[in-house]
Amino acid sequence: MTSPFPPERGAGRIRAVTPKSAGRFGRTLLFAVVSTIVMITSVQASGTAQAEYQPCTNHRVTTNWGRVEVDTRPAGTDSIGNIAWAMFINDIAHIPGRYDYQILVNGQSLLTDTLHKDNNLHMTIPRLQKGRYVYESGDEIQVIASHAAGKVLYVTPINRCTVPYSPG
Repeated sequence: MTSPFPPERGAGRIRAVTPKSAGRFGRTLLFAVVSTIVMITSVQASGTAQAEYQPCTNHRVTTNWGRVEVDTRPAGTDSIGNIAWAMFINDIAHIPGRYDYQILVNGQSLLTDTLHKDNNLHMTIPRLQKGRYVYESGDEIQVIASHAAGKVLYVTPINRCTVPYSPG
């Protein structure tokens, strides 16, 4: 039986790539490449360009496959408290599965993780973590996420926004 995947060439030998290993490797490689490109762009754009982004209050980026929504959620006396972030995919059959994501604050990685979800990817990013603020008013927040569903790979659009200034 022949494989539907072309052979890989490396170190002078030919090895067939199995669909299982190709999918895992391909997703990981694509997430790494997209993350690197966005991180480089974020670092170059951080600093003077931060004020040009919309506030993370009712922020929405719409694509042909769905949308990303960002908002703030108060926590105790902190009017910002948390950043609520969600990725909504229109095709409900494609929603369940593994989501790889990275949270960036001012272009620097705060967290890289994987979640297995049976619904859309959604989370809150607490401002107070381990006794310190991980972002302040005016900081830039962005989440890069990818999700493979069969032959379709969903990658979030650029969704940078700035933490609004809290009253007081």
